[in-house]
Amino acid sequence: MIPNVTKGDRMVGLINYLVGPGRSNEHRDQRLLAASESIVSVEVGQRLDADSALALGREMDIPKSVFGAGKEGARHVFHVSLSLSADEGQLSDEAWGKIAHGFAEKMGFTGSDGKPPCRWIAIHHGSSKAGNDHIHVAVSMVREDGTRWSQHKDFKRAQDACAELEEEHGLRVVRGPHAERGYHPKERERTVAMGAAELDRDRLQRVLRAASTASMDEAEFVRRLRRSGVLVRPRFAQGGTGAVAGYSVALRPESRAERPVWFGGGKIARDLTLPQLRKGWNVTDETVAAALAEWQAAAQGKRPTTEGREVHEPTAAEWEKATAEVGQLYERMKTVPLDDDALWAQAARETSGAFAAWSLRTEAVPGPLAATAKALARTAQLRRFPPGVEHAPMPSAKGAGMLLMQTSVGPSTAAGHALLLAQLRNTMRAIHDMHKTAGRLGDAERVRAAAMDKLTIVRADLQALQTQHATEQAPAAGSRWLAAAPRVESEEETVQRLVAQSFPDAPTTAPGNAPEQTQSGARSAGPERDRGRGR
Repeated sequence: MIPNVTKGDRMVGLINYLVGPGRSNEHRDQRLLAASESIVSVEVGQRLDADSALALGREMDIPKSVFGAGKEGARHVFHVSLSLSADEGQLSDEAWGKIAHGFAEKMGFTGSDGKPPCRWIAIHHGSSKAGNDHIHVAVSMVREDGTRWSQHKDFKRAQDACAELEEEHGLRVVRGPHAERGYHPKERERTVAMGAAELDRDRLQRVLRAASTASMDEAEFVRRLRRSGVLVRPRFAQGGTGAVAGYSVALRPESRAERPVWFGGGKIARDLTLPQLRKGWNVTDETVAAALAEWQAAAQGKRPTTEGREVHEPTAAEWEKATAEVGQLYERMKTVPLDDDALWAQAARETSGAFAAWSLRTEAVPGPLAATAKALARTAQLRRFPPGVEHAPMPSAKGAGMLLMQTSVGPSTAAGHALLLAQLRNTMRAIHDMHKTAGRLGDAERVRAAAMDKLTIVRADLQALQTQHATEQAPAAGSRWLAAAPRVESEEETVQRLVAQSFPDAPTTAPGNAPEQTQSGARSAGPERDRGRGR
């Protein structure tokens, strides 16, 4: 929750603006959410208009009218907006009312600290142009006895109060170790105008997370980006084309008349800068030279200089190894100290990348896998990344990212995907527990909702495919991965048994009955490079 503090000397003018239409007619359904005990002209919950705004302004100014504002020219109006991020949705009036009372008490407006109270009100008037749900708190800094409320460190006090309220009400922790990039209102307007399924930056973030997690080195990352259908260009270090310092990506325009919109990796997410990504790859003289060659080829519009793992279908041995390693990652995460933000961010980045890769492979439009990747992505982004710290070798989800990016989902592969899903959900459990223990309840709830709600849909789809494969019946209409090409797994019966152990509560389908249509209903669109922009 973000506080934005301003001060002035026109209480009636401020309240008239808050109750009015706004600069772009964005104010609507204006109502009083909460108020101090001395406010009696308007009832809490009442819809506000010009007459009630004038009455509120005059009533708020009574202490100032009686005692004056203090020294000549002193401002007496304290105004703060408390805003949520657009993707946090909207709160009820009851929830906002509790937040307003909590903020007023923590700031010393209510008299709970033994000093005379200040007059204050909280007004709600709909979301901002950028889609942020918010309230406005207006306060008279002249107390009921004529003394003035202290402005000492008021900006920091407002931030501290919001940080406490975030934890108390399960909101996203803005000033914690994690922080996401915001969106410009024009990005949302452009998305709506084009009828796109998601913002360009959200789409690009999934591609970058998938490609970086699935890659063992930088050259493979560049090739995977180009195969995924996005435009990519390097930013060479000053002095020539002998070293790459960063990169930009863009979605491929749907027509020649449209110009691509480029984003630097760091503008998409804090952990997707090239220096941060390089921390997760093998770095040798050979890989550096290979990466430079691929970047130069991309800059010149030439074909990749070589081919690597991205063109090969994973083997059964690679499935077994990657699945086991994700299980080992969960066990290792249970021993990671709560304050080791860098290690938690690394685990979240890889787990998010694995789900992003799965989404790109199977979801023609953003679905539960994309939502899960996004829920985890916040934990991967630190406000400040610490300098390089040596950790003991740690199991990784990178192998899972490679498998999910390169393997179609079908009846004969559903068992392997289901087992991998169970292991990835365990890593999410560890991340959830970390947030909950640290008091970041909003982050904990987002991870929990993704694991329990979103992924339940995916699990149901996989179970339907498993039943179909077991009964050797025709594909069920509406299955998410109906068109995915099956690949026969080795040791299939063993995998089926392990999956059954992982999901003891899974519903069964009697032989001879076709499995029911799944909730998702989305069909596979094949490899990402053939899918376009999913619009």
